Amino acid sequence: MRRFLAIARTAAIETMSQPLSAILFPVSVLAVHILPSLQYHRFGVPGRLARETGLSSLFVFGLLFAVPAAVRSIGRELESGTAAAVLALGVSRSLYFMARLSGVLAVFALFFAGVLSATLLSSFSCVKASTIFVENGVVRVWGPAFAVGVSGAILAFAASAFLNRFASRRFCMWTCILAVAFQIPGLALIEGVSSLVSALPAFTSLAAACLVYIMMAGALAVRLKANGVAVLVAAAAVAGFLMPVGFLVPDMRVFWLEEGSRAVLMPLVAGVALAALWSIVGCVLLERKELE
Repeated sequence: MRRFLAIARTAAIETMSQPLSAILFPVSVLAVHILPSLQYHRFGVPGRLARETGLSSLFVFGLLFAVPAAVRSIGRELESGTAAAVLALGVSRSLYFMARLSGVLAVFALFFAGVLSATLLSSFSCVKASTIFVENGVVRVWGPAFAVGVSGAILAFAASAFLNRFASRRFCMWTCILAVAFQIPGLALIEGVSSLVSALPAFTSLAAACLVYIMMAGALAVRLKANGVAVLVAAAAVAGFLMPVGFLVPDMRVFWLEEGSRAVLMPLVAGVALAALWSIVGCVLLERKELE
């Protein structure tokens, strides 16, 4: 277990230390807060645009950083010979594969927490604003919640730069951590738990689909180059919406829940099953791969 945690921790630090991660963490949070403030149509329900933006950010931005991170975590280590050096110390190939991807998934879980927190705050901001009337009509967002959410994302950059300059901390890694941490205090502004209850099923279901794509990327990276993996995972994601093959990749008609749906059990079971399938594929491919 100690070796597993050490390998996973290294993979997580490497993932958060990538410039792409440092950009997408705060950008995804900013998008969730800013886009609802620009809306001129409420799509029938106040806060719906905030929730849809949060789900889209989780899926698009989450996969944009996590899939390349999974490819680097497995493929680059195999190509550079680092994996062979670790395996020579007595670490099993399956443990190494699962530990490296677990580190990437831990960072994705952090991203999930940040986007979910921002979505809850932004959605509540829209609902609260719908009860406030001014001379020019209805307010689109509630000022205090909007200020806390946006300033939290911006301050993540400033605080990380300060830590990098005066404490020699990793700028990219701390930007990721603080972009999430600075969203959490805003949850104190939310009244009640109804927004969490309504949003959590859809976010959990979509996170399960992302889990499958990340595991798929890691498995394919054992044998394919980065560009090949990117093309196949992108094709699988598109096929999930247009021509789903449910026994290999997520059927997004099942995983992308509609507004207010609580039917999360089926996508969760399917996500765990598909993730287990691709983890087994990755372990088998790595066991049979000749390492130099």
